[in-house]
Amino acid sequence: MLPVTVALSAVIGSGVAAYTNWQVGLITALGVVMCEVWRTYRRTDSSWAKGAAGEQATARLLARLRRRGFAVLHDRAIPGSRANLDHLVIGPTGVTYIDTKAWRSKRSTVSFEGGTLRYGSYAQTRALDTVAWEAQEAAEALGCEVRPVIAVHGARIPGPQGRLETRGVTVVEARRLPALVRSFGAQAGWNAARITAVKQRVEQELPPYTS
Repeated sequence: MLPVTVALSAVIGSGVAAYTNWQVGLITALGVVMCEVWRTYRRTDSSWAKGAAGEQATARLLARLRRRGFAVLHDRAIPGSRANLDHLVIGPTGVTYIDTKAWRSKRSTVSFEGGTLRYGSYAQTRALDTVAWEAQEAAEALGCEVRPVIAVHGARIPGPQGRLETRGVTVVEARRLPALVRSFGAQAGWNAARITAVKQRVEQELPPYTS
């Protein structure tokens, strides 16, 4: 987008210079570029802010699970990549990886049609593949199965449970997240000692993420 903006600014600047002088033309061209840079920054900053707010909201929901013997860790790095794991929940139900999506439009729904996950009219196949890959990377690092979940803030998921399953990933309305994790049921061998051991392995193998 920036090359197009630079080209456009050059055309506008030349036009202004033709009627005034080159200094005014240059200032006009620079002004066009700066306006576009600012607009791009605002869009990016807004998107980041929504994502960060969504992750904080998910963290507050997951905090409820600590009273039930779960360990909850946030924002862990996947070594050898630029990817990060939003939330890891370790407890009697095993290990669950939760990726937060701030799909804020409450007028939109999340659906699975024709083999494709959609948020409104937008296909989310890449999001599914990414979450499944991240869960697999976490599983290899921790030496145990990791269940992938996408927690959606904003958009509705039709159905009494506010969730759907596709391609090995559970997609759920964020407000239903604590109940979802508990519904997976206790897994054999996941006692307090193993929960503590896996939490320690997370600290060793999946360090805090730094951008």
